[in-house]
Amino acid sequence: MSDFSFAVEIGVLPSPAEMVALYREADWWGDENDFESAKKMLSGSFAVATARSGNTVIGMMRAISDGVSDAYMLDLVVQKEFRRRGVGRALTEKLAEHLHRCGIEWIVLIGAPGTEKFYENCRNSKIMGDHTPWRFFEA
Repeated sequence: MSDFSFAVEIGVLPSPAEMVALYREADWWGDENDFESAKKMLSGSFAVATARSGNTVIGMMRAISDGVSDAYMLDLVVQKEFRRRGVGRALTEKLAEHLHRCGIEWIVLIGAPGTEKFYENCRNSKIMGDHTPWRFFEA
């Protein structure tokens, strides 16, 4: 693929259809997930970073937060053809910068296995060796 340009915006939401398309391409969602679920997830997010190349949404990342002290960044997704071209890093860094500008200092995310190198290369990130993530699930 030839060189391309893209822009990352905070607060300019993808449409539910664009979000569903990204999640399906990443194999996160199947046909059972609908546009209403995407709409609820987007509206319930504290902040959303969206990457566009022209008019096409090529990636996004969300943050949930109380808006004061804590934020959790999640769901970094980039279309396959645009991966390894700086889109994911730009989404991650711009979203973290936005959260800091909002006065939020405790910003975390849990990366999937194998993503350690990616997140280590993002500006101002470090592995939290002194904390342990926990998952709660229905028995």
